[in-house]
Amino acid sequence: MKNTLGPPVSGNDFRYREKNLRKAVRLMKNGNSFLILGIRRTGKSSFLQQTAYLLQQEDKDNVCIELDCQTFKSPLDFYKGLYVEMPKDMQTRFRKFLNDSKQLPVKLIDFITDIFDNVEVGGSKIDFQDKLMNYSKPFENLVTAFFKDTKNVYLFLDELPFFFENMGGEPQDIAEITHALTNLKSWRNAGLPMGITGSLNLHQQLDHLKISRKLLGGLNTIELDPFTRAESESFVNELLKSDKYDWWTPEITKKLLDLLPDFVPYFLQYAYNEIAVNECKTPQAVEEVYHNEIISGLFKDFIYQFDERLGVFKGEELNTAMLVLDAIAIQKDINLKDLQAKVGDSFSYEIIVKLIDYEFIKLSGSQKYSYTLQIIKNWWCTKRGIDVA
Repeated sequence: MKNTLGPPVSGNDFRYREKNLRKAVRLMKNGNSFLILGIRRTGKSSFLQQTAYLLQQEDKDNVCIELDCQTFKSPLDFYKGLYVEMPKDMQTRFRKFLNDSKQLPVKLIDFITDIFDNVEVGGSKIDFQDKLMNYSKPFENLVTAFFKDTKNVYLFLDELPFFFENMGGEPQDIAEITHALTNLKSWRNAGLPMGITGSLNLHQQLDHLKISRKLLGGLNTIELDPFTRAESESFVNELLKSDKYDWWTPEITKKLLDLLPDFVPYFLQYAYNEIAVNECKTPQAVEEVYHNEIISGLFKDFIYQFDERLGVFKGEELNTAMLVLDAIAIQKDINLKDLQAKVGDSFSYEIIVKLIDYEFIKLSGSQKYSYTLQIIKNWWCTKRGIDVA
């Protein structure tokens, strides 16, 4: 097992999530789709990749089309990316299917299956983004029909919300995003199973753009939580099997797990790497590196986003959000009645929902509110000078 920091992993480098993986594979094999929910760095992209890996391991005829959507800026980018990731034989059939339909200009088909954004014809430039919009209805009907007639195909869309963010928030952009979501839904209805994920909350993004969540209809949700302590210890031991450090003792692992605020997969990978690089041969050395390097690195990489997310709250809304976060920091697992009493007249249930959508807080099955992660609570307490010791 490799100590991979950042890129998604699959196969022997992926660990745990067995129950969720069984659910994901079963859903897709039965023609259903899913949306992965989970805070950043919990391994959503890796989960998507591992699901595709398991489907291909189960049946060599299964075709898994995996798209990283964060670089796409237009529907054309998406369709070109979709074509590029198809197996060669599927590319040939797809191109022939479009040509045989006689419903699209040959040059548009050539463009979708090539790499150019525009071409010069008689001294004039043809913009194929506009061309595609003119033929959007027949094109989408053809794509839907193609997938309906193609068996054992599974589509995986990683970082889909980034694609929509890249498209922008102007009225014409929102119309195109709505159109894209409508098309994806029609593909799902035609029998193309999808796995979707993203670092941004897709539900919250649609609300912000005032796009109906109904367009996510047919998507089952799979939530990824941080590892348990037992899983985390096993995870570190799996990493040690590859590295075989003769100085790494069980006491070092225990100290690391005692110090980490949350057992997020990336946190474990990051901390493990720092301990290995610094050759922390004693628990005392682990603690020193943790406070001097590990926690500061995690804050820089992870917490900055929550400072940015506070910017969505304005004026009195921000004041109320801060009071809610203060109350939940002071009283762990607070219920709604007590939270309302502590916030007072400015209490707003809509603000609580927004804080949940932006992943500051969560609501447990026991109807108690708490921070999504301990590291977020620690950041807020430091920011506000709250002593909860």
